[in-house]
This record gives sequence, structure tokens and C-alpha cells, in this order.
Amino acid sequence: MTLPRPRHALTALTLTLTLTGCVGPSFMTSKEGTMDDPRYAQLLDLIGEALKDDMAVVLVADIMPHASLKDALTMTQWTPTVIWMHAQEPRVTFSRKFQTNSLKRDPKETYLFGAFEVHILPPGKYLLTGGDDYKLNALLDQVGARSGPVGSGRGANGTAYLSPELYRQFYREAAWRDATTHTQTKTRQVCTAVHAASGACVSWGEQQYNETSAGMPAGYYEQTDSRDIPAIKVQARIPPAQALASFTLKGGQLVLSQRMHLKTPSYKFRQPACRAVDPKMIECPLEDLTVYTRPAPMEFAQQLIARRVNVSDKHREMLSGMQPMQITPLGRQGMEDPIWGVPLSLGKTK
Repeated sequence: MTLPRPRHALTALTLTLTLTGCVGPSFMTSKEGTMDDPRYAQLLDLIGEALKDDMAVVLVADIMPHASLKDALTMTQWTPTVIWMHAQEPRVTFSRKFQTNSLKRDPKETYLFGAFEVHILPPGKYLLTGGDDYKLNALLDQVGARSGPVGSGRGANGTAYLSPELYRQFYREAAWRDATTHTQTKTRQVCTAVHAASGACVSWGEQQYNETSAGMPAGYYEQTDSRDIPAIKVQARIPPAQALASFTLKGGQLVLSQRMHLKTPSYKFRQPACRAVDPKMIECPLEDLTVYTRPAPMEFAQQLIARRVNVSDKHREMLSGMQPMQITPLGRQGMEDPIWGVPLSLGKTK
């Protein structure tokens, strides 16, 4: 079963450029596949054309919510997918494409300079109307939802759509390792002929020999591993009237998105009212959803762009016009958390 069209977590008019197998030999340099790959010029050209056509472009920096959340082990604590809906055209939505569930990542996805998602969007007002989160080590059967027709589990303040998904979880464990040794082949000079009368060496040659040294001692060592576990994907969707925030895009505008993410669990739903509307979908009335925000990382973006080579003066001038996204909170705004940022939740500020 699929969600109703206006609530789909789809990226509208998203620009993707595949950097493998799409260009001729003239583009092949030693910087291929790096942040300075010259083929990014094609992506920059497309961005420029979109801006000239009176479209808007949103760049989303691919960075963690906080420096303390720095690796795959911490990705179960948050998800980045928040849903923005065009206020006048509800079928036009966009969201961050990066997936904390590595099983769902698109290996062909291209990021500008390996660091920015690129979204090409029509101008207008956008509303923050949802987000995607996970409940790990969980099955739909454990929710205990009664059967019902489609729509029977929806709520006035929004709906949580629950579906099964396999999630790749990373973890550390102590594993025993035997002691190791290193063997190196070396060469030394040896005498190959000796004068009979004097006993002096009159001929020399080379001889190879192996030298063994101790490596890692035996013991328990920490290592990172992964396992695929059952999970429930929770897609929270809010009616436009309950949107958490808004922002406006103008035609020809290049914008760096604010940082937005969901601290897991980000949602609350009324479990007794959940209804199983499909073998792979449960609807539950949403009680709350919290999205954390931070200002657009302008300094990070400007410094990263400034260090790039293979960027023309024309493209640098275009990128210099990038502006930080300015959102207007519409829901309940909480106190700033030093790690997660400023929370926006369901419910009007009193």
C-alpha cells in the first residue's frame, strides 16, 4: 500500500547527475571521484540554467547534526528526512535524500562536491509537514492494531504511517584475536669463495633470508560490525494547518538549507486508535512530532567551496550569491538543546 499522494515523501524536481559512465575521456583526470572532480561543472551549469529559468535551488549540506554524532554508530539516534510541501501545490514536496539506513541509500546519488544535495524547486511558500523516523527491533504485529479500512487510523492533527523495513545497524564488539607476527624477506652479502692459502674471501654474493618480528599481541580488541534488524518505519504527516514551520523561495534564488533532523523517537501517536489498513501498513493518529533545527551552515559551505579547484569564475560568482534559508516557526518552539538544536513541535505557541 502507498500513502495518499499529498503525503508522499517525494523529492520534486530533484536534480541528479551521475558521475560514472556519463562523460567522455576528456573529463578523466587524477581528481576523478574527489571533491574536485571537474565533471561537477556539468552540475553547476544545470544549477545556473535552473536559476535563469526562474526556478529556485536549495542546497542541503551533508553534515551530522553535531560534532559528537560523528559516525555510523550514532545514526540510530537521529534521522534527517523532514518533508516540505509547497503550500499552493501540495503534490510538490522535497526532503533530504540522505538515508541513515545504509540499506536504503542510492549508490548512484550525486552530491555537489560530494557535500551538498541539490534540489531544484518552483518558487513559493513551503510548509514543514512531516518527517520519517524508525523504531528499531520492532515488528508491525507488536503494535497490536485492529484491522480497518484505509483512513480509519488517521487523526485530525496528523497521521503516523507505520510500515516494515529492514535496517542495517552498526555496533562495536570485543573480539578475540590471536597474536600476529610479521615476516620480512631481507638480503645480505655472503662469501661464496675462499682463498685456500690465506683463508680470505675472494668472491661475494647475495643471500635472501626471512626475519620475523612480533606484531599485535593476543587479546580482545574492539571492532565495528553490522547486523540487519527488523524495524518499523514511521512516516509522520501533518495537515498544512498544523505545519511546524514555513519558508519562501523566490525565482532565481540559491539557498543553503537550515539543518533539520529528527531525534529518534521524534513522534508520539495514539496506539489504541491504530488501524491495520494493509498487511504492510498501519495508520495511527499523530499526537506530536518534533523536528530539531540549526541555522544554515554558511561558514562550512563557503570554506568548502573556496577550497575547490576546477571551478570557473562564472560558477564561483553564481555560488557567491547563495543565501541562508530563513524559516518561520509555526508550531511550538522549545529551548535550544546544545547537541540537537532548537525543537519545533506540534501545537501553536501560546
